[in-house]
Amino acid sequence: MSKNMSVTTTKLWYWLVNRLPKTLVYFCFMRVMVHSTTGKYSGTVVPELSGMDAIKRYGDDVGMK
Repeated sequence: MSKNMSVTTTKLWYWLVNRLPKTLVYFCFMRVMVHSTTGKYSGTVVPELSGMDAIKRYGDDVGMK
């Protein structure tokens, strides 16, 4: 999550995400995990990668700081 994001904005995003189809959310999650374990991260042992580390890798690489 962006450090500049207000509480109201964060609540809006959570509200929206909670209404998305579960299948879409699942595949978005898979996209983040695949991104975080391939390419420059190909040496990553998947069971040792935390969800927060995967999110940070993805966010850093796509410019969401």
